[in-house]
Amino acid sequence: MYKNYKKLAKFTQKIKTTYLKGVKPEAFIENLKKLEINVVVDIRAWSIYPLYYYPKNMKKLLEENGIEYIRYKALGNPSELRKRAGENFELGKQLYLEYLIKDLRAKESLIELYKNLRFRKTYCLICYCPTFDPKLCHRFWLKEMLINLKREQLGFEGDYKLEYVSKRKIRQEE
Repeated sequence: MYKNYKKLAKFTQKIKTTYLKGVKPEAFIENLKKLEINVVVDIRAWSIYPLYYYPKNMKKLLEENGIEYIRYKALGNPSELRKRAGENFELGKQLYLEYLIKDLRAKESLIELYKNLRFRKTYCLICYCPTFDPKLCHRFWLKEMLINLKREQLGFEGDYKLEYVSKRKIRQEE
């Protein structure tokens, strides 16, 4: 069982998250390099603003800096779910996780992303959520879901809840 704990720990450490709101491209790239990110996983449902983060421009920016870009639009948090949840982030999380399981495109994207995660690379889930607190964002909830899929695959029971502890109010990575 120790071997499975080690595998789970490595898997968990290879998935980071960050936000784009209010971050200029130079600072974004600097942060990715600091975190030693190999692959950016764009999970924005809607991604046309700001223009420098439009998927085509994002891909070019990342490739120029030796970072791979993957986009899973279906893993974005649909606006109708966000509107329905409002400021109730517990409901928002519940609705988003249900969406990942029930929506065929989202479920297929989740499975594809999970299967494509490789130990030799470090991944960063990105979004443009209006909150800087990752616990209140779908990128954090998706990371938790991916970790729970790995736990299940390795034979662990029960769901794992990620904790976010920071000495600073706003942090780029959890």
